[in-house]
Amino acid sequence: MAQAVASVIFFGLVLLPHLCTSYQASYNPGSRRFIIHSLSNDESEALTSMPACSSIPSGPANENRLPLMHRDSPCSPLASAGKKNRQASSTDVFERDVQRLRTIFAVARPGKADASAAAPAPAPASGVTLPITGTDNSPVLGTLDYSVTVGFGTPAQQLPMDFDTLRLGGVSTLRCKPCRAGAAPCDPAFDPSMSSSFAGVACGPECPSLCQGSACSLNITFWTNHSMLVVANGTFIKDTLTLSPSATVDNFVLACIDVDSFHLYTRSSGLLDLSRSRFSLVSRLASSPADNTTAAFSYCLPASPASSRGFLSIGGALPDLSGGDAGSTPLVDNMVYHKNDYLVKLSGINVGGTELPIPATESSLAALEVGASLTFFVPAIYGALRDEFRKQMTKYTMAPPYRGLDTCYNFTGLPGFEVPGIILEFEGGATLQPDIHQMMYFVDGSFNYVCLAFGALPGQFPYSVIGNRAQQTVEVVYDVRGGKVGFIHGSC
Repeated sequence: MAQAVASVIFFGLVLLPHLCTSYQASYNPGSRRFIIHSLSNDESEALTSMPACSSIPSGPANENRLPLMHRDSPCSPLASAGKKNRQASSTDVFERDVQRLRTIFAVARPGKADASAAAPAPAPASGVTLPITGTDNSPVLGTLDYSVTVGFGTPAQQLPMDFDTLRLGGVSTLRCKPCRAGAAPCDPAFDPSMSSSFAGVACGPECPSLCQGSACSLNITFWTNHSMLVVANGTFIKDTLTLSPSATVDNFVLACIDVDSFHLYTRSSGLLDLSRSRFSLVSRLASSPADNTTAAFSYCLPASPASSRGFLSIGGALPDLSGGDAGSTPLVDNMVYHKNDYLVKLSGINVGGTELPIPATESSLAALEVGASLTFFVPAIYGALRDEFRKQMTKYTMAPPYRGLDTCYNFTGLPGFEVPGIILEFEGGATLQPDIHQMMYFVDGSFNYVCLAFGALPGQFPYSVIGNRAQQTVEVVYDVRGGKVGFIHGSC
C-alpha cells in the first residue's frame, strides 16, 4: 500500500511555468485529494516575487553537484535574446514529446521499424495514443529541458551541456570549432586550439565507432519508419572534463561535432551521455576501482523553471535510500534491445486511495526519462489509471482531448476544484508522488482547459515512460553498482 504523502495538510503556492494562472494548492492526506483555488492578481503578485539568480540555492554543499537549470530559466546561461529562446508552448511540449518517444521506440526496437509494420494498438475504451510510428522527425523547440555547465580542456572552457540517460548515439557530443561554413550561431563551442591537453582518438580500443581509414569518426543516425536518417557527422577527441575544481576526468572521449544543426534546438554546446553504454560518462566512472559508497549519478529537477534550480551530481556520495522520504527499486537488466537503459518495474498505482495493481509482466517495465515532459503508460496500465481517475471526477465537466491527453476538464466559472492524488508505486516499495502541477496540465493557462498529464502509448511500445514532470523536486539516484534507482523526496 502507498504511504500518505504527508501527515498534515500541506499548503503552498504552486506556479504554472510559462502560463498565466497562479493558484493555491493544498493536499489532504486523509482523503488523498488536492484542493486547488485560483488566486487574484494581487494575491499572486504578493506571493510570486522571485529572488535574484545569485540567491537561488543549488542544494546542500557538495563539490560533485552541478547546478542544473531549465532551459527557460532566466538564470540559465542559455537564456538570451532571440527567437530560438522563446518559451515552449503547449503544442511545442507535446510535439517534442512525440519526437522523443519516436526516438525511444526506434532505439528500443532496432531494425524492426518498416513500412509494413502493424498499426499501433489503441488504448482501451477509445483513448487516444501518440503517433510515434510517423516518419516526420523534424526538430522541435527545446529537445531537452535541462542543462548543466561543465569545463572541457586545459584551461577549462566553460560550456553549457544537456544530459541524457537514454542510449542514443551511445557517446557524449560537443560542438567544436572551427564551425562549418554557414553554421550559425557557432558559440558556445569548444575550441581545441585553446587547450593544451587536447588530443585526437586513434583507431583502436579507444575508438567508440568504426574507423574510416585512420580516423576515428562518427555518423550519428536513427531509425525512421522506413529508412535510416543521418543526423550529424563528427570526429572523436579526448580531453579533460572538469565537473568541479576537485573533480575531473582525464582523457574523456567524446564526439566533436562540426555542424551546428545537431545542437541547434537545445541551444547548448553538447550532450553528456549518462546511459550505461560502453563509452558513456557513467561507464567511465564505473571502470574506476570499485567503491560502494558513491552513486554513479543523481539529479533533482526543479519544480519551476522560473523559481528554482536543481542539481546534477556525478560520482557523489551515495545517500541513504532506506526509510524516511527515500526508497529504492531494482534496476531491470538483461533486456535484449534496451540493456543499456535504466528500466524499473511498476508494482501499482494509487488513485485517491484506490490501489490499482499491475500484473508482473513485461508491461510493468518503465523508463525514467529526462528528455520527455509528460508521462505515458502502455495501454493496459493507462486504461486502468484513466478509468479510476474519471470515476472520481464525475462531478466535473469533461473537455475534448488535447493532443495525446484524453482526460481533460473545463473548470470555467469555478473558484477551485478537487482532484485525487496519484502515487506511482515501484517494485521494492519506492514511490513517486506527483504534485498537482506535475499530474495536471493547464493547456491554456487557466481553469478552462486542464488535462491529466498522463497518456497512452501504442500497444507495441516495449515499456512505459515516466517523464520529467513526474520526477520534479525528487532526487533520482542511479546506484548502478548496487543495481537500483532511489528516490529522495523534496531534495530541491
